[in-house]
Amino acid sequence: MGDCDVSFEFEMEIPSKTLKRASIALLVALLMTTAGCSSFAGGDAGGTTAATDTADTTEMTASDVEGAANETTSTDDATAAETTSANETNESSDSASDADSDSHSHDSPTNASDESTVDAAYTGQMAVMVGGERVSLTEDLDEDAPIHMSDVDSWHTNESTTLVEALDAADVDATESSLTYDGETYEESEDGTKLIYRVDSHEVDPEEYTLESDDKVWVLVVTDDSNVTAPGEYIPPEQLHVHGTIDFSVDGESVDFSRDKYQQAGHNDHFHFEGGHSNPWHAHSAHVTLAYGMSTLDGINMTDESVTYNGTTYPYDGENGTVSVTVNGESVDPTDYYLKNGDSVSIEIESAD
Repeated sequence: MGDCDVSFEFEMEIPSKTLKRASIALLVALLMTTAGCSSFAGGDAGGTTAATDTADTTEMTASDVEGAANETTSTDDATAAETTSANETNESSDSASDADSDSHSHDSPTNASDESTVDAAYTGQMAVMVGGERVSLTEDLDEDAPIHMSDVDSWHTNESTTLVEALDAADVDATESSLTYDGETYEESEDGTKLIYRVDSHEVDPEEYTLESDDKVWVLVVTDDSNVTAPGEYIPPEQLHVHGTIDFSVDGESVDFSRDKYQQAGHNDHFHFEGGHSNPWHAHSAHVTLAYGMSTLDGINMTDESVTYNGTTYPYDGENGTVSVTVNGESVDPTDYYLKNGDSVSIEIESAD
């Protein structure tokens, strides 16, 4: 009998283990068939030996092929598992990102800067607002300045630097009671002028305070004649913005700002609560007044004369009870008090009934 010509022409995608194994079986059968054709070529012992050798070789080849195929299958399975795991990780990450897309600093407020990658002994964030305008520290700092900015918010330094020294590098001449910038001097003693130096939530003396890593510094000059109206210029979530706490109670019962009606979705960009938390509140401007912020909340309105809660108006003069509005323990006019980082707000209503 003549040599067998066996040819197969096929295209196949192998989407699963089952099909892969079926293909392996087909390949083994093909090899065995080829071995059988070789044994028919001669009827002597030599031909039989050659056929046996060929069959042995074929069996080894088939075994090797199957082993290689199994290794490929295992590799494919491992790759698929890795891909599935990576996809699950990405989906989990995406879900976490979506769930917390605007949760910019419940526990440790940060921005999306390169601050963490800067090789420096001290790093932190800083915002300087003078008369309603933000001082651009990135433009004003010289190369030999004691601190440097990696972006609009983030500073870094390798030397011990006081807040005054850092501000001086940006042509801001500051003392505890005065500040000079762009040729104009602001004195704390003047009526309607307030100078605020805060690190995190604490008031500091800029001449004595030495910057430390992770410090979030706010310097504000607020004047009565500042051409600023609430809510002021918007600060994006990834930049340094204002946080604080609040206790709002009516007849001894605290208002729960973690409820859906007070949360971020569909709410105000300049002032809000978020992430299912009742504290902190977030103010995305240095010029959000307490009255503006509270009046953005469902069922609450605040003016210079009264507080309205769930349809009942409580004047400050005590007509429907007593109303106390304080920030950091001091009484304020909520219509002209700008919320500052670290402010602790307390609103207490005791009805006359």
